Amino acid sequence: MNKILLGLSILIFASCGNGNTKSNKAENSNESQFQWDFSKQRIFIYSFSQTVNGENKMDKDRPAAKTYITGVGHLNVRVKENNLADLSLTDIEMKMILFNEDGTPRDTMTQKAPTNVVQDMKPDGSFGDSNTDILFDMLFPLPNKNLEKGDSDKIPMQMPFNVNGSRLYSKGQNTLTFTGYEEIEGRNCAVLKGVIDISKLDIPEELKGEYECSTTGNATYYFDLENGFYVAADIQMLMDVMMDSETENEDDFGMFMKMKSDNVYKIRLEEIEE
Repeated sequence: MNKILLGLSILIFASCGNGNTKSNKAENSNESQFQWDFSKQRIFIYSFSQTVNGENKMDKDRPAAKTYITGVGHLNVRVKENNLADLSLTDIEMKMILFNEDGTPRDTMTQKAPTNVVQDMKPDGSFGDSNTDILFDMLFPLPNKNLEKGDSDKIPMQMPFNVNGSRLYSKGQNTLTFTGYEEIEGRNCAVLKGVIDISKLDIPEELKGEYECSTTGNATYYFDLENGFYVAADIQMLMDVMMDSETENEDDFGMFMKMKSDNVYKIRLEEIEE
């Protein structure tokens, strides 16, 4: 059971380590007014919570197994020298409830997730390595350009999808719209509304079967423009993954998998350690 829970925790935070297409995004564009202030070393400490309502089906003839997962801990932005910062998820306490087919709870497990660190974020929110930043484009996205109220910008994104050893990508974007200002946590913040749609999956002709990998959702982000840091974020995402490569030929290596999850994130600034 511990291996199952660890596997689910890896699934939940898998986006930390998989490709995005926007690294070094501001090198050839005008600097956006949405920039982190990394002028001095300090630590931004945020409360972090996630809930996941999930369904997992590994056999067409059996009902889906349902789970409810919570993760609570901290998200940290540690500003270093050279105008860079490290991001980390720490002290994440995870709880998973497994359900019977009739919907009654069957088992409850708890586990502390390993610390997850992503290094060298730039003030514009980009990273030098394009394989590290997709989670933080969900949680802490920043527009690539200056925005007036009502303007939008699209942050390109892609999610990896492993099909029997073949690595595919579902592509799309997080579309950010600057809607105005709002006070939250005692700070006057610019509000960005996000529409997440990562659902374009090109299947090579050589791969037989049916496949789906889709992430869609909505978010509200709160950024302190005057002082240059994130204050809060609320994100809701639906993830659908399906792979059906089974055939009637028993000699063929095929499999069936269908996973659905409703993910809700909540992030709030708790303190700034100078």
